[in-house]
Amino acid sequence: MPLYVANRFGQLQVRPLLKDFSIDLWRPDSVRNLRQLVRSNALDAAPLKIRSGVLGRTPALCEPLLGGKGSVVPRRRTANLLARADKQSMDNSTFVSTNKQDKQILTLPTILTLLRVASIPVLIGVWFSNLSSASIICSGVFVTACLTDYLDGYLARKLNSTSAFGAFLDPVADKLMVATVLILLASEPMNGGPWAGNIWLLPSLSSAIIGREITMSALREWAASCSPEAHQAVAVSSWGKWKTATQMISLSLLLATAGNISNQVLEIAAALAAPMLCVAAFLTLWSLADYMRAVWPYM
Repeated sequence: MPLYVANRFGQLQVRPLLKDFSIDLWRPDSVRNLRQLVRSNALDAAPLKIRSGVLGRTPALCEPLLGGKGSVVPRRRTANLLARADKQSMDNSTFVSTNKQDKQILTLPTILTLLRVASIPVLIGVWFSNLSSASIICSGVFVTACLTDYLDGYLARKLNSTSAFGAFLDPVADKLMVATVLILLASEPMNGGPWAGNIWLLPSLSSAIIGREITMSALREWAASCSPEAHQAVAVSSWGKWKTATQMISLSLLLATAGNISNQVLEIAAALAAPMLCVAAFLTLWSLADYMRAVWPYM
């Protein structure tokens, strides 16, 4: 959100002066930062023109105070404006929530996410066990984890039960689970299907998928520190959702067919598993290219 100062030479954009500040009027701390700038005469000029909003949306806090998006506020009214904005932002539950549920860390969706993380050592233990049905059990654990991934998001929206910790943990749990399964599968030759005995396909696809996830995490971290627009450019897209779906299906099939293939259903699953993982790897890399294209103008 740019901030402008008007003087006799015309409009001067002062955003370069605000390197240590985030002037977003929908955040209470930013209102206080703006107040400090004005009091310290860092914005020493005539009227202030404040344009609020991200991607064309004006926060409700700014509209009644500024008279709408792009309003011009005389310099003598700035102190009163900031005092009212600061008070409203502290009192308004839209911007500083007093809901105890929002402050609660262990919400039901977060507990489901933690269970997904806790299932990773269980998956590893069963994989290296001597159980005859270890591959089927591993596939069942992974499918259950995938279902909880959908369920925790549904419950968070349905019950309005969200937390900052849950928002952080959910994508981390997904990446840990997928990376673990890929490493386990790559540790042994493929079993069954036309690719039986192959030793290079799974390690190659696993490297591509895990490398993409690492790159994407770094890209989103950079975009978040760059600007709200850059962060929005790397929001989850339809390509990312298709990538996740194909990964889950292909990895479930590969886990189920990693052991003894004793019936025709498993034979069909083994024949489909490797091609589906190839599709998943393609979508994984394609979605990365799509995100890079979207964020490239901000680099």
